[in-house]
Amino acid sequence: MPEHEVKALLARLGIAVPRGAAVPVEEGPQAVAEAAAGLREPLVLKAYGSGLVHKSDVGAVQLGLAASEAAGAARAMAARVRTHGAAAAGWLIEEQQASGVELIVGRTRGPFGDAMLLGLGGTLAETLDQAVVRLAGTASGAELVDAMPGAEALRGARGAEPVDLDALAGLVDALDALPRAVASAYPGHALDEFECNPVIATKDGAVAVDARLILRRAEDLAAADFAPDAAGAGPGCTAEFLPHADFAPRTELAAGTELAPRTGLAPRIGLVPGAELAPRTESAPRTDFAPLFAPRTVAVAGASTTKTTFGNRFLAAYRSFGRTEGLYAIHPSAREIDGVPAVPSPADVPGGIDYLLVAVPAAATPALLTAAAGHVRFAHVVSGGFREAGDAALEAELLAAARRAGVRLLGPNCLGVYAPAGRQTFQLGAEREAGTIGVVSQSGGLAGDIVAAGTRRGLRFSGLVTIGNAADVGAAELVEHFADDPGTRVIGMYLEGTGGGERLARAVRRAAHRGKPVVALVGGLSRQGARAAASHTGALAGDERMWGALATASGMTVVRTLEDFLAVLALLQRHPAPASPSDAGPGVLVVGPGGGASVLATDACDRAGLEVGPLPAPAAAVLRGRGYGAGTSLANPVEIPLGPATGPDAFARVLDAVLPDAAYGDVLMHVNVQSYYGYADTGAVPLLALVADIGGLDRHGVRLSLVLRNLDCAPAADAEAVLAACAGSGIPVFRDLDQAATAIAAVRRLQSSAARGEFAERLPDVAHVTQFLSSAGGHPGEEL
Repeated sequence: MPEHEVKALLARLGIAVPRGAAVPVEEGPQAVAEAAAGLREPLVLKAYGSGLVHKSDVGAVQLGLAASEAAGAARAMAARVRTHGAAAAGWLIEEQQASGVELIVGRTRGPFGDAMLLGLGGTLAETLDQAVVRLAGTASGAELVDAMPGAEALRGARGAEPVDLDALAGLVDALDALPRAVASAYPGHALDEFECNPVIATKDGAVAVDARLILRRAEDLAAADFAPDAAGAGPGCTAEFLPHADFAPRTELAAGTELAPRTGLAPRIGLVPGAELAPRTESAPRTDFAPLFAPRTVAVAGASTTKTTFGNRFLAAYRSFGRTEGLYAIHPSAREIDGVPAVPSPADVPGGIDYLLVAVPAAATPALLTAAAGHVRFAHVVSGGFREAGDAALEAELLAAARRAGVRLLGPNCLGVYAPAGRQTFQLGAEREAGTIGVVSQSGGLAGDIVAAGTRRGLRFSGLVTIGNAADVGAAELVEHFADDPGTRVIGMYLEGTGGGERLARAVRRAAHRGKPVVALVGGLSRQGARAAASHTGALAGDERMWGALATASGMTVVRTLEDFLAVLALLQRHPAPASPSDAGPGVLVVGPGGGASVLATDACDRAGLEVGPLPAPAAAVLRGRGYGAGTSLANPVEIPLGPATGPDAFARVLDAVLPDAAYGDVLMHVNVQSYYGYADTGAVPLLALVADIGGLDRHGVRLSLVLRNLDCAPAADAEAVLAACAGSGIPVFRDLDQAATAIAAVRRLQSSAARGEFAERLPDVAHVTQFLSSAGGHPGEEL
């Protein structure tokens, strides 16, 4: 949109903009000179028009002009713009602002809803990349100012004069009303990307020197925001439009400017006051997922009588997991496969099928789901060869068949469900003890790693489900299920995109509201994965920052590696509920053998944002009285002798002495496993004794974390025995110091967020609430 129109909108919101005037190109350069005569020098001249997005790139901005130079500058600017293949629709002549701190303030449509951005701006906005992103409505302007990287530049760094922080925060807060102002000014349209770059902040206030607004049409809004997702009908959208009017040829930009809507942006879809956007008719009602995790009857399609296929492996996995009754194979001619009764069609299974696992060639899947109509609740399509392989049409056909059949579809291109209590599995030899961790994984292969590697480190699962291409059932629905499931206390996600993002954001915050922490391992979080955008705001607020904004709004933890994912889940499994801040101190006590490991442990904690505070003098005195400190540090980290000759109570002797006189929320203990083999031939015996003794240290009421450094120096059988002992005692165990620090920091963020009351569910946008309440529809069980 033309910059002068955008600034007029900002002025109506009470945001300071430079005084100036817009001159259409048909009025000519002399009209620019006439407008300049009434303004205070020096002046800024800009061209506006279609294609002039980044004006400085095409010579469409000139600073420091006198009024007498305005006409000549306008002619030269129009010529420069033409050399870049663009055309100026007009000029904007304004009073140049005094120098100050240049900032970028923006609002953009993101995967989890609108997001606000604040950072250091000017021409180096993306190069400097010093910006903070928060979901709109979840942080005040003052909170964004405090969280902004480089905020010290606002407070008078190196003798500079501090800027008016209240004015800057007020400008950010005023933008909360921008979506409604845009909807009123441009009927049938909504804000897509908006930015002021720069906003010049000084001791006297904050002025939006540049303003860029990109709109999207209401029909796109309807498709993206108000059409229901797979779980149920969404709200309608009531449109209330202001009368159309034309802008005056020259718009004075001063405080209090009134802006009328443009007729040139009338909506293509012809909505009238009171019109509703109808929900998509193919959506299914809200689903009860309990039978997915504890099916009464399971059937496998794709097992063979002559060779071993995925279907045969699934049958074997179910039989090994104790499922002997309620298990069927679907086969056109066989009466039995691998000891499991076989029937020709899903319709032939007595009493119907709760869970149909489909491992037939991709092309055969739509027909199979058609045959499942009225007989199957959930179909999990393991087969690949759909959208991920370039055949989106076949995936659409599969989804249509599922919808017609009344079947909820998981996948395609995934692996299955693991739920020990419900005898659901896709692996041989899976752990049969149920736990409290629920996981949604887009990847089937990684899901197998999560189950197998997680079990080795003591994780126990209430359920894990793979979703693959997520053609129907998506992550948001399943997070909602786990949030409401009384058997789940911690939720994990592995995702490779942000499909259904707004509902997923609501589901994550719903889980937090119920006191259930969420850990997300997200693939593709890189600047290369950021979407192309016309504005700096859109480029800076890539998916990585959007996930960070959701994490800040919900207390969710985002990790980068599978090991970190399992590490955080391990600590949360042991300590799922955030403790009261009065229950423990703010710092971390690090205890372990001396040398470089103590330095590395401190570095790991620092990288994770943890405080390794000094040991109180009374506690240090007690340790010295017990013989510690000769040649080692008692400052924190506490360095202690630790090895095969030190006895199983090595940690207990220290913690019993320190914790009564020092308040710590976490204790990070680290052991060098190599020393137990390099300095003795006792094998795992002293290590196992040490682990057994650590199991009783939770009497101190602090969170304990154990790092087994160099575990690969132990023979494989010994390493397995030590890990099993840790799992049996419930001790969260980690392979390296950074994993432990990451996990501790995640739990501390949850504790801090809970203490500040950030887990209260907030609705993100007043306009969305209004549209929801004004809709005539809805469905049973829908929650606001």
